[in-house]
Amino acid sequence: SEGTYLKSALTGSLIWDTRDNLFLTRKGELIEFTTFVSGGFLGGDVQDYGLSLEASKYFPLPWDLIFLVKGQLAVVDGWGGDSDNDDGYGSGVPIFDRLYLGGANNMRGFNFREVGPVDDYDNPIGGNSLAYITFEITFPIISRVRGAFFTDAGFVNEDPYDFSTANYNADVGFGLRLDLPIGPIRVDYGIPV
Repeated sequence: SEGTYLKSALTGSLIWDTRDNLFLTRKGELIEFTTFVSGGFLGGDVQDYGLSLEASKYFPLPWDLIFLVKGQLAVVDGWGGDSDNDDGYGSGVPIFDRLYLGGANNMRGFNFREVGPVDDYDNPIGGNSLAYITFEITFPIISRVRGAFFTDAGFVNEDPYDFSTANYNADVGFGLRLDLPIGPIRVDYGIPV
C-alpha cells in the first residue's frame, strides 16, 4: 500500500483466564474476545472494524502430560462505504489491518505471514477472515525441559465472513519447552503437510 495513513480507533477486549500457571499451564482455559473500530466520528483515513475470538484449553493427563487445544476465529471489514483504502485485494481494509497466519505463534510449519492470499508477485497481502486450530501435547524430559508434538491447521480467506476451508493449510511438528532462569523458551520445528 502506498501513501501514509492516519488511523484513529477504539479497541476493547474481554478476557476469561482460569489457567493455573502463566508459564507452565497444566489446566484451565484462556478465552479472549477482542474488537476494534476505526474511522467515522473518530476521524482518520481508515474506516474498518475487526472481531477476534481466541481460546486455549489445557488438559492435565497421566505421567505429567499436558494436552492443549487452541484456536482462533477473526474477521476484519471496511464499513460506511469508504473504499479509499481498497487496493483491489482487501475490501477497503488497509494491509496493516488484514489478517495473517504463519510463523512461530500459530502455523509453525510456515514462514511468517505465508498462509493466505498473495498478490500477483506472491507477496503476502493478508485476508479478511481467519481461522486456525492447534493440538499439542507436551511431556517431561528432564527437570525444566519438556518435549512437544503438535499439529496446526488453518486458513486466511480474502473476503470478510468467508470461513470456507477450501484453502486450508496444515503442519505437524515437534519441539522443546525450556524453563530457564531468564524465562521460558519455546523451540519448535514444523513441517507443512
